[in-house]
Amino acid sequence: MRDLTLAEFPFLVSLASSESARDRRIWLRVAIDHFIAAEPNDPDAIDRFADVVALQLDAADAATRLEIACKLAPCARTPPRLLAKFLSAESDACDYVLEHAAACADRDLAQAAALGGRRAVAVARRKTLDPHIAGALAAQGDIDVLVALANNDSARLEGKTLIDLLRRARKLAEQEGDRRLADALLERRPVRPESAMLFLCAAPNQRVEILLAAQRSQLGRPPAPPAPARPQLLEELELAAVARQPERFVAILAEALDCEPDLARRIVDDASGEPLAVALAALGAANEVLVRVLISNDLRAGASYQRIRALARLNNALNRDAAMIVVSALRGEPLALRRQQPSADAGAPQPPRAAAARLAAWPADPPKRKAAK
Repeated sequence: MRDLTLAEFPFLVSLASSESARDRRIWLRVAIDHFIAAEPNDPDAIDRFADVVALQLDAADAATRLEIACKLAPCARTPPRLLAKFLSAESDACDYVLEHAAACADRDLAQAAALGGRRAVAVARRKTLDPHIAGALAAQGDIDVLVALANNDSARLEGKTLIDLLRRARKLAEQEGDRRLADALLERRPVRPESAMLFLCAAPNQRVEILLAAQRSQLGRPPAPPAPARPQLLEELELAAVARQPERFVAILAEALDCEPDLARRIVDDASGEPLAVALAALGAANEVLVRVLISNDLRAGASYQRIRALARLNNALNRDAAMIVVSALRGEPLALRRQQPSADAGAPQPPRAAAARLAAWPADPPKRKAAK
């Protein structure tokens, strides 16, 4: 194999030892290109190459180091010693290596992630990311790191890692008005049922996708009993709506959903009516109950009849178990898929493909209106 340091070419050797930074940069480009093309497997030759290149990198400027990092990063045979040169100090070259280097060891990535800051952001962007490192990144408090991780579609975010991120995103959005993490998680595909935790933060089209994901998670499972578990609460909800008693309505809804009054109020106050429709579906409310509640409730004043009809169609298309998943997620509970055996009095399951088709076709863009006082 030809010497990786190009020692057999006197002209190139002279460039390597030149006082001109431009000449040395030319040698680096040629030597690196030759190394990558040669695909060397001689450990001694690779060590000699690493020694010479390391000296050149020490004298190179930031732009040259970044250029060489971009060339070496995709190469799986890049000597670890050279990668360590780039990782020795925070720089654009260091960021690029952490994000793209094929030969970067998980140990080095974990150490960089633990340092936080721009290093952790670069690691979070890697297309191949160990799930344990992803979990460590998700546990950090740096919003930039979390957003970078959520934006990385290649990162496997599952189980506790995903739940923790969703909870953090919801807290940031609701308490601090920072939607960056929530928006990044809502953009991830495929949509997971766990994303229902961000249902109130989601755009109309995203809500449809969340409901579809929850619906799909129930395919092949026995349906919930058709009768609501606490029919008296549905009656009280309807009476409170007809009597124009919004505070009482919110209090009863909170009791029916077993949630905090603040969450019940947010469900009711949502101008689209979608969260309330989903909540009523989870309670087993019939379409006529949903329609009467939406028409009668002052908090729904101003909603068009077309919109109410659309919400009634949503109630009809949405599997009750899927609605219960969304409500449980809104309460901050971990996703729990029903695995009960079919009961003798359980109603016939709705054909899943037909229900999914109706749900996907459901209008997702509600008319805009001013919030009720």
